[in-house]
Amino acid sequence: MSAPRLAQILCLVGAVALGGPMACGGGLATGPMADNDQDALPDDSEDRNRNGELDPGETDPNSSDTDGDGIPDGQEVATQVCAPGNDRPFAVQDVPGADSEVLVDAAVSQRSLLFSFDARNPGAVFMDPDLEVAAAIISRRAQASAPDSERARVLGRVIADLGAATNPRVRSFVTVQGFSAEQAKFQVQSDAPMSVSAFVNRAAGGLLQNVSLQGSLPESGASFERFSVSLMTVQRPEGRVVFMLGAAPAVDLSEPARIRLEELTDGTNVATRGSFTRHVCDPFVAEAQAKADILWVVDDSGSMEDDQMAVRAAADAMVQVLEAAQVDFRLGVARMFADRDPDDGRRGRLQGEGFTADVAQFQRDIVVGADGGWEPGLQVGAEALSQATPRTVAGAPADGARLRADAAAIVIHLSDERDQHVECAACGGCDRAEGESRSCTRPEGQEVIDDFIDQYQALGAVTFALVGDLPDGCNQGSGRDDFEPGQGYVEVAAATGGQFGSLCGDMRQNLADVARVATGVSSIFQLTAQPASATLKVAIGPPGQGRIVPRNADNGFEYDPVQNSIIFFGDAHPQEGEEVVIAYRRWDWANNPNTPADPCDECETGSWCDPLLDYELCQSPCGDVNCDPGLICLPDTATCGDPEDLPPAQSPCGECDAGLVCDPSTEDCIPPCEETGCDVDELCNQRTHLCEEFGV
Repeated sequence: MSAPRLAQILCLVGAVALGGPMACGGGLATGPMADNDQDALPDDSEDRNRNGELDPGETDPNSSDTDGDGIPDGQEVATQVCAPGNDRPFAVQDVPGADSEVLVDAAVSQRSLLFSFDARNPGAVFMDPDLEVAAAIISRRAQASAPDSERARVLGRVIADLGAATNPRVRSFVTVQGFSAEQAKFQVQSDAPMSVSAFVNRAAGGLLQNVSLQGSLPESGASFERFSVSLMTVQRPEGRVVFMLGAAPAVDLSEPARIRLEELTDGTNVATRGSFTRHVCDPFVAEAQAKADILWVVDDSGSMEDDQMAVRAAADAMVQVLEAAQVDFRLGVARMFADRDPDDGRRGRLQGEGFTADVAQFQRDIVVGADGGWEPGLQVGAEALSQATPRTVAGAPADGARLRADAAAIVIHLSDERDQHVECAACGGCDRAEGESRSCTRPEGQEVIDDFIDQYQALGAVTFALVGDLPDGCNQGSGRDDFEPGQGYVEVAAATGGQFGSLCGDMRQNLADVARVATGVSSIFQLTAQPASATLKVAIGPPGQGRIVPRNADNGFEYDPVQNSIIFFGDAHPQEGEEVVIAYRRWDWANNPNTPADPCDECETGSWCDPLLDYELCQSPCGDVNCDPGLICLPDTATCGDPEDLPPAQSPCGECDAGLVCDPSTEDCIPPCEETGCDVDELCNQRTHLCEEFGV
């Protein structure tokens, strides 16, 4: 496609990257109900923010062909997703007690604020009744300093009360508002059959030390014993943490249900209170095929042969995803040479002929044998990448010994041990923690990890860790291996945008997940802003012949929130030269340093721009209502009130989570005596909600 044509598309959709109003032809709107240019687009839909000016993302109300390409605005590919009447329907739930706005697809029709016995609002619950997908958002005091530690506590104390969690996969990220976060996916075999809504209700209470909550989801529908669970953990300032836990039936999980679960928990649809959304349209022209060079770094110590065989058997699960996304991929293998010689010069060499597109050859290369006990996987991966550079020149024939210039570099570490260099530093000796299931904590270990993070980032690589779980390792089952925690590998994967998959989990699931993330890393459709993923809508096609593409991983598009990219699969993959237009909402907030100043910055405390509208309108939402002027939303009770009614922090415990009370004798926040009961020589004080002795 010619450069002028792309310029016309950019002009039409007003790509944010161009930064400023564009006059593509014609005048400006003069009447909101008129269609002055007779292009079947009402003037007020062409002037989306109703300011009488031609802004990015808008068409000209006085010109039927804004970009002058001979195709009326009403027939453009962009119009199918960028015109206001074509927005994907969504809703925004204000959750005052969790200091959050939650954006959901309109089909998530069951939405309710949660309240504890003391009328405080710690969160909300959501459900798509047609897909049987439910979720709960809960905010409470942080009990750890990082999302991974918070997640470990949830798995050990909340999920364990519901059943056994298996096959964890974890990705770390930073939210659009700059908070550290992660998304963990796993399956739970429940202790007893229950509905999806009952599972989420119990999990919501468990996140708050099993307090009773009002406003929970109706516990109706079919009962299940196995659930697909996704947990988003966001570390907020001032010692707060926000969880979004979603669940769906695991057996025969449908693609629409999987996507709904992903949208609820991928971290893009939750923002702090006061946030609102803005509409964005990103245009592309389909050109080169995505490319990826994927390096497997394989532990060849004595206990790893069965895991190498498992990768060989499951390789087709990875290949199917890559081929469906039409990724031009090559696979290479580097073994660790675990013969305990720290200076073995063979480390970093690729097996066989190097990078290959021959899957059968990769399946032969991946089984490297098992003998030894020195596993410096992070070093081997970095050396292999370094030896594979300089990259070949773009357009030159592929070389099995070198990375391609235009290919994403991806490294997968496969090991049942800690990285050797990390172990030597973190555990106080290279053999001190052999077989030890707990992560080592010496600070020197983090210094080694940070150095490897710098190396992989400098090499432009994204890494994956198929290793033992942090912090305690994992067990494959009776008669099989116990795996040490994959210390070093997991942290590097988190820092480079990759993913952790449990070596004790389903290898086919692990490899399919690796491939999905690899498609996002290699995608050429990188968005200009981070969307709220529940608002994404995509159209592709030749000029004037656009078609809507559904979101699914069979014949549709997918979204990678860490790489912020769109991936196409199957028949939905655009042909070279076709237009691709991606519309969505992005979060914004008053005084956001990354956006120009605007009237929203003038909203008073406790009010903000309506997140459902494109034009500025300062309001004071509080749950489902708007507060009258002069009143604010009291976050604990989710009611409108006088600013002086804000409750003071409880002392000496500080601010207790909803449903908990302060015990001055221990300075701890505890469940009320109405829920825990009292000893035989105590009474429950209905005023303090604490047990007190009687009959002295």
